[in-house]
Amino acid sequence: MEASLHRAERLVLRYLDHVRSHEPVESTRIGMTERNGSLPDLAPTALAARSRDLAVLAAEVGSAARELSVAPGSAAREARGDLSLLAAEIEFRRFQLDVRPRLLLDPLAVLDTIAAGIHELLGWDDGTREDRCARLEAAAQRARRVPVLLEQAGGLLASAPTPHLQVALQRLPGLLELVRHVLPGRADHLGVDVSPARDAGEVAAEGLEAYAALLDELRGDQPGEWRLGPEQHATLLRSALGTVMWPAQIEDRARTWIGETRARLVELAGATWSQRWPGVPRPEDDDALIRRTLEAIARTAVSRDELLVEARRAIAEARAFAAGSGLTDVPPAERLRIREVPAYLRGLAVAFVTQPPPLRPETGCTYYLSPIPSGWDGAQAAAFLRAYTPAALRSLAIHEGYPGHVVQLEHAIRHPRLARRLLARPVFAEGWAVYIEREVVRAGFAEDGASTVSAADYQVIQLRNELRIAATALVDVGLHAGKLTEQEAPDLLVRSAYQEPAEARATVLRAQVTAGQLSSYFVGGEELTDLRVQVEARAGAGFDVRTFHQRLLSHGTPTVSVVATALADEAPAHRPFAATA
Repeated sequence: MEASLHRAERLVLRYLDHVRSHEPVESTRIGMTERNGSLPDLAPTALAARSRDLAVLAAEVGSAARELSVAPGSAAREARGDLSLLAAEIEFRRFQLDVRPRLLLDPLAVLDTIAAGIHELLGWDDGTREDRCARLEAAAQRARRVPVLLEQAGGLLASAPTPHLQVALQRLPGLLELVRHVLPGRADHLGVDVSPARDAGEVAAEGLEAYAALLDELRGDQPGEWRLGPEQHATLLRSALGTVMWPAQIEDRARTWIGETRARLVELAGATWSQRWPGVPRPEDDDALIRRTLEAIARTAVSRDELLVEARRAIAEARAFAAGSGLTDVPPAERLRIREVPAYLRGLAVAFVTQPPPLRPETGCTYYLSPIPSGWDGAQAAAFLRAYTPAALRSLAIHEGYPGHVVQLEHAIRHPRLARRLLARPVFAEGWAVYIEREVVRAGFAEDGASTVSAADYQVIQLRNELRIAATALVDVGLHAGKLTEQEAPDLLVRSAYQEPAEARATVLRAQVTAGQLSSYFVGGEELTDLRVQVEARAGAGFDVRTFHQRLLSHGTPTVSVVATALADEAPAHRPFAATA
């Protein structure tokens, strides 16, 4: 059965060849360098060729999977897992290319390509000076090709949904900053002639300004439809996210979770009321109790100048706790960089982590945190800071950093097989981060005084976040597959998840633009919790939570069902950071 793995590996390499041929920006992200100076060809003939190649590869993957469907042995099981991930990735790419063509319906598609194409080359500062100069030269080559790419994209764009158009117009100034200032600034930093990068940046800027004019014209047209509808939303959940849950299941479980979590939050808020509001009678209304408790925590906000410093402190505390708690193995601290989100990547997420390129795992992860925009007035900045208090920054640090995404991604990037480093499903990635946050609470984060925030503050914020991941799943499913209106969705978030109105509107915008993504947190957490229950039931008194976590982290970033099959088959744990532990 070793031949099974070899066939799966050959098909993964075929997929890499497809990416190299048709998607040079994705090729760079993966860690290939042959096409670092190129941008994709969006001509109709090139897109048709891309579609044909994907169809042929999908058929071959399906044939290989059918042959392996009943084959025994661990090698066949691993090959089936690899092929299922590859099939889902191909299905998602075909969905975006042919079923719901993103290039025809979303003005953000090409802007994402430009931002990633240049950022992937400038965002990494590893390697020799010669390496960095080569990446700068490739970034300049890409910048020069931006007008052609945008002209092709503009010719394809048939309509623009209002939410996507709004985010695209918000992102354009950051992209202009990238090509006009960041690109030549890198040349200046490296001490090379700035002229080629500056000239390339001006060429790109002209193309971006012409595209901005096109988007301005689209404002007056009939907007495109941003709703996916039940069928396409279900396809997206399965192929892009990797969940086995149907929308109705997600809604049922989310509503139940909201009710249970709200009751726990009321209990905790009541138990800590007298410490937060000494001498003030406890409100009889539960909503008032929760909101006043959140108000007390909001008063701990730092100043705008201290935000990044506090975020770094939060990461350090999260890592120290993760390493000392015994929950799982932790990678070395130097593997993580903390940076502000560049202007050209802002717009939807406040904080996120990027993984190392699958073919360059030595580069480590980067934790990005959005600063407060310089153009915001005092009231806007204060609202942001009240939302991202020290306790909230600890929650972010645990979810994004330790023992959340960073720990999981660093394990995945060291998997011995390329498929498991390359092919990731968000339900497992976000599910791990959500699941392990719950384990951190159980393990007593901040209860021993090792954090500068109180355990009570952290636990309240964590329960509020639990409400939010369930409520945002309801919004995602309701907007794209149900009857929830654009006007009703913010009210649901304010009422059920205690978001502020402005924050709720931003969440709804994110749900409209990134369909499916907001379901991944709740769904992933639920699927991994279900798996924990199954494994614990099999093991009985012999269950060990640290061993369970090590085994969970041994299979890349697949679907939960792939991991469940491996665990049921007693697949061994891979422990690349055992020495660190």
